[in-house]
Amino acid sequence: MVSCLILYHSTITSLTKCKILRAMFHEEEFEINVIGENTVIIFLWNLDKEKVWQAVVNFETTNMKIGYGFGDRKNDAIKEAEAVLEEWIFTEKAGESLST
Repeated sequence: MVSCLILYHSTITSLTKCKILRAMFHEEEFEINVIGENTVIIFLWNLDKEKVWQAVVNFETTNMKIGYGFGDRKNDAIKEAEAVLEEWIFTEKAGESLST
């Protein structure tokens, strides 16, 4: 199984996100892709879902937007992660327009 996390934050640099991810998953098999200054994608192989969900909770406490997904292939996992991240951003924007 492949797990995917997409991390987005406008003021935390991609370099910082990469360092955090490397520290968190240093014992795991992973691949990190930097997508611009604000977004980082990590793929993890054969990791328990609980460890991925714990990472999601940890990142949520920093107000970082995060998408997560799982699949048999990288493509499946990233599609699921993108859908979660898009839903998060949509919900946040909808909440902002309701409060203004």
